[in-house]
Amino acid sequence: MPIHAPAVRRAPAPALSVAVVSTLLFALAAVAPAQAQQRTFKIGGPDELWDTTMKMEMPGMPMAMPAQTSQVCLKKDRKAEDTIPKQDDCRVTDMKTVGNKVIYTMDCAGKDPMIIHGEITSTPTSYDGKMRMKGKRKGEDMEMTQTFSGRKVGACTDQTEQVVAKAKSDSDAAVAKSCADGLDKLYAPMFFGKDAYCGGQQKQFRDKVQQLSTTMREPAGFREAQKKYGTQMLQDAFQASNVNYQLTAQTACDKAVGSKDYAFLGSGNCDENVKRLGPVHCQGRDYYLVDRSLIPLCNRYSYLIKGSVPAGGMPTGATGSAQQQAAQEPPKPDPMKQGVDAVRKLLPF
Repeated sequence: MPIHAPAVRRAPAPALSVAVVSTLLFALAAVAPAQAQQRTFKIGGPDELWDTTMKMEMPGMPMAMPAQTSQVCLKKDRKAEDTIPKQDDCRVTDMKTVGNKVIYTMDCAGKDPMIIHGEITSTPTSYDGKMRMKGKRKGEDMEMTQTFSGRKVGACTDQTEQVVAKAKSDSDAAVAKSCADGLDKLYAPMFFGKDAYCGGQQKQFRDKVQQLSTTMREPAGFREAQKKYGTQMLQDAFQASNVNYQLTAQTACDKAVGSKDYAFLGSGNCDENVKRLGPVHCQGRDYYLVDRSLIPLCNRYSYLIKGSVPAGGMPTGATGSAQQQAAQEPPKPDPMKQGVDAVRKLLPF
């Protein structure tokens, strides 16, 4: 867990204010590692530049951890309440000031509870201190000692706010792009479920599914949606949005019956309709006497009565568009081997 200095008031002059020291400790323990990747200040300006050093020691470690050094830039006109770091699960339980030394105790709760005893000795241009930490981690006793120091070395301009603002802007833009892509592809897991990446845009997702369900009530709209998203993606999106996919599909199928769109009826989406229409339009008819527009319907009917199909009416691994394409391509006879009678065997009537 990150260790933060206590929330304390300003020490009497001429010593460096405890608030400043607290900020330096926080910058050293938490901010400095990030600054090793991206500096948040530039040299020269109205603020204060500090060289800082921090070292951690832990009993039982086979080798000592190397000291970490960094530079931090602190605003010169900062207020104590602005510079004192906050830690929700840590609180100062005891503090006293003797000359330019501050001695304090912190109690940190949370997953890994810890008691911290610390001291800071400061001047307007330097500080030195130590923190002794005792607590539990994963149920085992833990003890660490952190020593730290800092020296004021010049002037700088703090750009932390600009860096943080840019990082937030870049992050927001990346999230917006990902969510837009997820919405375009109708990928429900990005919008629903615990800690969903785009959970704040569930309404937009549901609105799109509702609009899509309206267009999918027509055979042409259903075909287009199935081609773009795939059956499984559509079913998942409808379920997540509490929209009845089966009812939408049945509406499109019923309209296909009225418009005699036999290609859509034979696509694998309308098997209940096919079972009702098959005996009327297909059974007992010769291949050459069947209206060719009925071929997709009759082929699908032939498939259904030969054996069962998985739930949803589609063969395993097939999509509606693939089944439709297969249904639109009537089987071809082989005149060299079987002749016309082989063609008739394609239908079991």
